[in-house]
Amino acid sequence: MPPPPDVSQSRSTRETLKAGLMLGAALSGVAIAWLLTANRVPALERFALLRNMAAGAIVIVLLILVPVFRFRRHPSHLFACTFTSWVILTAIYALLQIPFPRLGMRMGTFHFFVLGAVVLGLASSLVWVIHLVWILRSEPAIVARRRVP
Repeated sequence: MPPPPDVSQSRSTRETLKAGLMLGAALSGVAIAWLLTANRVPALERFALLRNMAAGAIVIVLLILVPVFRFRRHPSHLFACTFTSWVILTAIYALLQIPFPRLGMRMGTFHFFVLGAVVLGLASSLVWVIHLVWILRSEPAIVARRRVP
Protein backbone atom coordinates (compact mmCIF):
# COMPACT_ATOMS: atom_id res chain seq x y z
CA MET A 1 0.00 0.00 0.00
CA PRO A 2 1.51 3.40 -0.97
CA PRO A 3 2.15 5.96 1.75
CA PRO A 4 -0.35 8.81 2.09
CA PRO A 5 0.54 11.93 0.10
CA ASP A 6 2.21 14.75 1.94
CA VAL A 7 -0.31 17.60 2.01
CA SER A 8 2.23 20.35 2.73
CA GLN A 9 4.41 19.31 -0.21
CA SER A 10 1.40 19.24 -2.52
CA ARG A 11 0.32 22.69 -1.35
CA SER A 12 3.79 24.19 -1.84
CA THR A 13 3.99 22.66 -5.32
CA ARG A 14 0.60 24.15 -6.18
CA GLU A 15 1.66 27.56 -4.86
CA THR A 16 4.89 27.39 -6.86
CA LEU A 17 3.06 26.48 -10.05
CA LYS A 18 0.39 29.12 -9.50
CA ALA A 19 3.00 31.82 -8.90
CA GLY A 20 4.90 30.68 -12.00
CA LEU A 21 1.78 30.83 -14.17
CA MET A 22 0.89 34.29 -12.89
CA LEU A 23 4.45 35.54 -13.36
CA GLY A 24 4.55 34.05 -16.86
CA ALA A 25 1.33 35.84 -17.77
CA ALA A 26 2.69 39.12 -16.39
CA LEU A 27 6.01 38.75 -18.24
CA SER A 28 4.15 37.90 -21.43
CA GLY A 29 1.93 40.95 -21.03
CA VAL A 30 4.94 43.22 -20.60
CA ALA A 31 6.68 41.62 -23.61
CA ILE A 32 3.60 42.02 -25.83
CA ALA A 33 3.07 45.65 -24.75
CA TRP A 34 6.77 46.36 -25.24
CA LEU A 35 6.78 44.86 -28.74
CA LEU A 36 3.57 46.57 -29.83
CA THR A 37 4.77 49.91 -28.51
CA ALA A 38 8.11 49.54 -30.29
CA ASN A 39 6.56 48.57 -33.63
CA ARG A 40 3.17 50.29 -33.80
CA VAL A 41 3.78 53.70 -32.23
CA PRO A 42 6.27 55.57 -34.44
CA ALA A 43 5.95 58.77 -32.38
CA LEU A 44 7.87 57.05 -29.55
CA GLU A 45 10.83 56.13 -31.76
CA ARG A 46 12.92 59.01 -30.43
CA PHE A 47 12.40 57.66 -26.90
CA ALA A 48 13.57 54.14 -27.78
CA LEU A 49 16.36 54.01 -25.19
CA LEU A 50 14.13 55.34 -22.42
CA ARG A 51 11.31 52.97 -23.45
CA ASN A 52 13.62 49.95 -23.41
CA MET A 53 15.09 50.91 -20.05
CA ALA A 54 11.62 51.40 -18.56
CA ALA A 55 10.40 48.03 -19.81
CA GLY A 56 13.58 46.35 -18.57
CA ALA A 57 13.16 47.95 -15.16
CA ILE A 58 9.55 46.78 -14.95
CA VAL A 59 10.52 43.24 -15.84
CA ILE A 60 13.55 42.96 -13.59
CA VAL A 61 12.55 44.96 -10.55
CA LEU A 62 8.83 44.45 -10.31
CA LEU A 63 8.30 41.00 -11.77
CA ILE A 64 11.42 38.88 -11.36
CA LEU A 65 12.12 39.96 -7.79
CA VAL A 66 8.64 38.90 -6.63
CA PRO A 67 9.42 35.15 -6.65
CA VAL A 68 12.92 35.83 -5.28
CA PHE A 69 11.42 37.31 -2.12
CA ARG A 70 8.49 34.88 -2.09
CA PHE A 71 10.64 31.72 -2.27
CA ARG A 72 13.91 33.00 -0.78
CA ARG A 73 14.07 30.11 1.68
CA HIS A 74 13.39 27.46 -0.97
CA PRO A 75 15.64 27.87 -4.03
CA SER A 76 14.12 24.80 -5.70
CA HIS A 77 10.69 26.42 -5.55
CA LEU A 78 12.23 29.64 -6.84
CA PHE A 79 13.71 27.82 -9.81
CA ALA A 80 10.46 25.95 -10.51
CA CYS A 81 8.42 29.14 -10.37
CA THR A 82 10.71 31.20 -12.58
CA PHE A 83 11.29 28.31 -14.98
CA THR A 84 7.53 27.86 -15.41
CA SER A 85 7.17 31.56 -16.14
CA TRP A 86 10.07 31.44 -18.59
CA VAL A 87 8.47 28.53 -20.47
CA ILE A 88 5.29 30.59 -20.87
CA LEU A 89 7.27 33.63 -21.99
CA THR A 90 9.18 31.50 -24.50
CA ALA A 91 5.92 30.15 -25.94
CA ILE A 92 4.61 33.71 -26.32
CA TYR A 93 7.93 34.71 -27.90
CA ALA A 94 7.55 31.91 -30.43
CA LEU A 95 3.97 32.99 -31.20
CA LEU A 96 5.02 36.63 -31.57
CA GLN A 97 7.41 35.61 -34.33
CA ILE A 98 4.40 34.96 -36.57
CA PRO A 99 3.24 38.60 -36.87
CA PHE A 100 6.78 39.93 -36.34
CA PRO A 101 9.03 37.64 -38.43
CA ARG A 102 12.17 39.73 -37.88
CA LEU A 103 11.93 39.08 -34.14
CA GLY A 104 13.43 35.62 -34.62
CA MET A 105 16.42 36.99 -36.54
CA ARG A 106 17.84 38.62 -33.45
CA MET A 107 17.49 35.58 -31.20
CA GLY A 108 15.80 32.29 -31.99
CA THR A 109 13.25 30.69 -29.71
CA PHE A 110 15.60 27.95 -28.53
CA HIS A 111 18.38 30.42 -27.72
CA PHE A 112 15.88 32.63 -25.89
CA PHE A 113 14.75 29.64 -23.83
CA VAL A 114 18.28 28.43 -23.01
CA LEU A 115 19.46 31.93 -22.11
CA GLY A 116 16.61 32.31 -19.63
CA ALA A 117 17.02 28.82 -18.19
CA VAL A 118 20.74 29.32 -17.58
CA VAL A 119 20.28 32.76 -16.01
CA LEU A 120 17.45 31.49 -13.80
CA GLY A 121 19.50 28.46 -12.73
CA LEU A 122 22.44 30.66 -11.79
CA ALA A 123 20.17 33.08 -9.94
CA SER A 124 18.57 30.25 -7.98
CA SER A 125 22.01 28.92 -7.07
CA LEU A 126 23.08 32.37 -5.95
CA VAL A 127 19.98 32.70 -3.76
CA TRP A 128 20.74 29.27 -2.27
CA VAL A 129 24.36 30.22 -1.46
CA ILE A 130 23.26 33.54 0.07
CA HIS A 131 20.70 31.66 2.16
CA LEU A 132 23.37 29.24 3.41
CA VAL A 133 25.74 32.08 4.29
CA TRP A 134 22.91 33.85 6.12
CA ILE A 135 22.17 30.70 8.15
CA LEU A 136 25.84 30.22 9.01
CA ARG A 137 26.15 33.84 10.13
CA SER A 138 23.18 33.56 12.47
CA GLU A 139 24.18 30.23 14.04
CA PRO A 140 27.55 28.83 15.03
CA ALA A 141 28.97 26.49 12.42
CA ILE A 142 30.31 24.02 15.00
CA VAL A 143 28.40 23.12 18.10
CA ALA A 144 30.54 23.59 21.16
CA ARG A 145 30.67 20.55 23.44
CA ARG A 146 31.07 20.63 27.14
CA ARG A 147 33.94 18.63 28.53
CA VAL A 148 33.00 16.13 31.13
CA PRO A 149 35.40 16.33 34.15
